[in-house]
Amino acid sequence: MSIKIKYLLITLFLAVILVIAGIIYNSTKIITEKTVESHQQSIVSEAAKTVELWLEQRLDIIEATAAAVQQITIAQDSQTLRLLKMAMKAGNFSDVYIGLADGTMIDGADWPPPKGYDPRIRPWYKTAVAENKIAFTTPYVDMTTNKMVIAIVKPLYVNNDFKGVISSDIILDTLEENVMNVKIGRSGYTFVIGSQGTVLIHPDQSLLMKTKIQEIDPSLHGILDYFKKSPSGSYYYTHLGKEKILSFKRLSNTGWYLCTTVQREEAYQLARNTAMLFAMEIVLKTLGALAILTLFVVSGSAFALLISRHRFRITVQKHNLLMSGKEKDLKGEIIRRKEVEARYQTLFNVATNAILLSKHFSYIECNEKAMDLFGYDLEGIIGKSMLDLSPAIQQDGQESKIKFDKIISSVIAGEQKFFKWTFQRSNGKEFPAKVSIQMLQLDKEMVILSSIWDISKQADAEHQLIQAQKMAAMGEMLSAIAHQWRQPLNALSAYISSLPSAFYNQMLTKEFIEKLVKEADSQIQFMSRTINDFRQYFLPSKTKQHFDLFDSIHSAVKLINPQLKQKAISLQIYDREDKQKLFVFGYKNEFVHVLVNIISNAKDAIEDKQKALKKGNVDPRIDLFVTTRNGYVSLAVSDNGCGVPEQLLTKIFTPYFTTKGTATG
Repeated sequence: MSIKIKYLLITLFLAVILVIAGIIYNSTKIITEKTVESHQQSIVSEAAKTVELWLEQRLDIIEATAAAVQQITIAQDSQTLRLLKMAMKAGNFSDVYIGLADGTMIDGADWPPPKGYDPRIRPWYKTAVAENKIAFTTPYVDMTTNKMVIAIVKPLYVNNDFKGVISSDIILDTLEENVMNVKIGRSGYTFVIGSQGTVLIHPDQSLLMKTKIQEIDPSLHGILDYFKKSPSGSYYYTHLGKEKILSFKRLSNTGWYLCTTVQREEAYQLARNTAMLFAMEIVLKTLGALAILTLFVVSGSAFALLISRHRFRITVQKHNLLMSGKEKDLKGEIIRRKEVEARYQTLFNVATNAILLSKHFSYIECNEKAMDLFGYDLEGIIGKSMLDLSPAIQQDGQESKIKFDKIISSVIAGEQKFFKWTFQRSNGKEFPAKVSIQMLQLDKEMVILSSIWDISKQADAEHQLIQAQKMAAMGEMLSAIAHQWRQPLNALSAYISSLPSAFYNQMLTKEFIEKLVKEADSQIQFMSRTINDFRQYFLPSKTKQHFDLFDSIHSAVKLINPQLKQKAISLQIYDREDKQKLFVFGYKNEFVHVLVNIISNAKDAIEDKQKALKKGNVDPRIDLFVTTRNGYVSLAVSDNGCGVPEQLLTKIFTPYFTTKGTATG
């Protein structure tokens, strides 16, 4: 083979080696860049998880506090303030407060609002109303601390009725402590920007709330458009003559971006410290070295291998240190989760209503309020069912078991049931309650969550109000009874007065005495029936029963009839054609009470019309119409009085609504 050919082959061989080396170099560069970006993304993702977890814990605390507040009467009292102060302590908030729809301010930090302060015009209140859900506000200056804060806000509803807004303040310094503790090499740092690029948290305090990231350097002009394309990524830019890499991740629930930035050169150095990148570089460099070593000596390969082993040992040591740090982070996460669980347990036990969890219809967990409500300790409730804590018969006359089975059927079908129920305490005393039952999944098991509110005081108040209404009508009815008794008393007086004259005139015959006694007894029986009707009217019904509708209608009419006669008002009852007894099921005495009130209101309406016309009504009358259809009974009351004003029609069925004055029924 000629020397010329040998040189040609060597040249070709060297060219191939150079091409291979170029390909290896370019591949190494691309892989290294991707690895660097991946390394920076892992840093920003871990930091974002920490911040999101920290924010989610505060969101959960405000959600739980709002749920507890909505179960009580929201007012400037110790009960409401206790819940707000507990939330402040649990979430390390600077303040937790409530702005009511009427402009009232309830502050958990006992901050006295200045004169003219209206929470409804504050940014936090407007944000909650606009979002209509739990949300974060943009940063603003807090009037209590004069510091920049963000607020977690949530609208408060009770039975779908808007009551106001609960809000909690997080001083940006507090959030900064959880963000700025993430260090990236020597030159790197972490910061947070808003959805429009406004700098919210940054080591350079002069940029806060005044500068947008796209305005810091011309190379950052299009960064917001880049952010909108993906929830996370990396962006290369130049600042003060140095190339930098910025990695970002969008924080859930806020619309903010958590960003890390570091000089590109330092980012590459940090990435090389990971075992994966180092191993990749070793493989690629070894391939390049093998290609080059074909032109050099084997000793160079041995020397390179020795250096590689030394570097590998260092990398393994650093990798072990990194894993040790991850283990510490995991322990810290477990501790944080235990703290959250303890806070939820505290909120569970300070709830104003009894909360019980049941599985297979037996209670497995309850809060302290449930133990106070039923008078049992925890062991006394666990294992019992709802029927074990209830009497055999409910207040409406139904058997507890039959009624409970119907409710559970609906709950199993996925419905949430709200109903009234009568329970029994450990001492045997019964009490009424409102109950909410729903089925949910807990630890991959289906359980039933029961919330119970003791309404004994409410029931007593309703009973006292009804009795007070009856007592208010008592004076008017006593006047009517006195009028109704006047005639029989006059008759009895006449009978007694006739005895002396009959005696002196020798007219005391057997027939005269019998007639006198018979007529006197008739008058006395009439008065006795009047008293009995009056007594039954004021006796409350305790249980439902079947009763004849017309007997009750006539009882009501007899009670009110004397007042109608005084006002010359006629009352007519229109029955069905068959005229048979008509039995209904309900509270008999309460029905009579309601009917008396309606007829009395009709009488008042006729009197009001007569006063308005300044003359008597030509034919004042009240008509009662009784009809039946499909097993239901309809009783309609009609009068020719002034009627119900149009503006009051929507309030007729509002509980305890009245247009009457004090002591007028």
